[in-house]
Amino acid sequence: MVHLEWETDRRNGVTFVSAIVHNEQPTPQTVRLESRFDGPTWSPRGDADTALEWDGDLWTGTIAPKRHRGVGFATPAAPVEPPLELVDASRTSDTTGTESEAVVQSLDEWQPPRDVLTRIP
Repeated sequence: MVHLEWETDRRNGVTFVSAIVHNEQPTPQTVRLESRFDGPTWSPRGDADTALEWDGDLWTGTIAPKRHRGVGFATPAAPVEPPLELVDASRTSDTTGTESEAVVQSLDEWQPPRDVLTRIP
């Protein structure tokens, strides 16, 4: 089960949202959250990895088993309850490596022909 906790703080015409996503599953989960505000979502820009997880009003991230992650953003819109919606949570794919590694692994094993190997007396 994945669940979400949040709080909002309105200051100087800006609503700040901080949330914690909890992954109680024994496997990594890919989680999608969506802002429910009627206005723009201002994602954090300090950390390149954090900014990459945001796409407009959607946040997509992976949460390790039995762990939690913090998510935050701001908006000029007035507070709403709840500020975020858990759109999707699913087991993260077990595949590892790149596409080129998969291609190489799918190739037949290669061995040099016997006649090119010299025998040592």
